[in-house]
Amino acid sequence: MGPAPDALPAAPLALLFVAVGAAVVWYLAHGAVPVPVGDTTAGRTDAMRRRSARLAVPALRDPDAAGRPRPRAPGTAP
Repeated sequence: MGPAPDALPAAPLALLFVAVGAAVVWYLAHGAVPVPVGDTTAGRTDAMRRRSARLAVPALRDPDAAGRPRPRAPGTAP
């Protein structure tokens, strides 16, 4: 037979109250901060810069140094 005609319009309103209530509970439980404080791009960028500033500069390699074979072009015979 189905629900009574007066109960049908109340269902979307009840769903709205449940959704708003869940949002309020979530807000109160987790706080108003949408993104964690330590999870910012600027913080990660600064950390990478500090880390790279502490590292030693690698020595440049000379491909023409004595004792090293000269690289050959692909497809040529040795």
